[in-house]
Amino acid sequence: MNVEKEIEQLKYQIKLLKFMVNADDFPFYMYALDHNFSENQVNALMKVLLAMNYRLNQNADESLREYHEFNKNDDQLKSLLHRFGIEIHEIYKDELPSITEFKHYIHRIFAHNDINAKHLLLSLQSQHYGKLCEYLLHQLEDK
Repeated sequence: MNVEKEIEQLKYQIKLLKFMVNADDFPFYMYALDHNFSENQVNALMKVLLAMNYRLNQNADESLREYHEFNKNDDQLKSLLHRFGIEIHEIYKDELPSITEFKHYIHRIFAHNDINAKHLLLSLQSQHYGKLCEYLLHQLEDK
């Protein structure tokens, strides 16, 4: 099969997958499909959100502290973030996360796409890190 036919087939398979994904239950996955996110982009976004969520809730669970101390020294995580021009110390700083910071990270991770921070947070809210997304969305409303 030539490359053009393979690409055409892959596009059709993605279209079929979109029919199977329930957008109400998995809004972020549908958003990722619609915007052609790569696996590395999704992984980097999830790692950034994980760190921001930790910073928002760091006093809530002591076991989280050990997990994140381990992550700060994870070479694979450092390498993944470095691909997008993000240093690990940036995401694990000692301050509450902000919408400005979130926009900075999505600009780095999705540089080739024009990603709307509000739409991305709304798609993530019911699927991943609801409290963090709500916190960041509230900052958007205040501006």
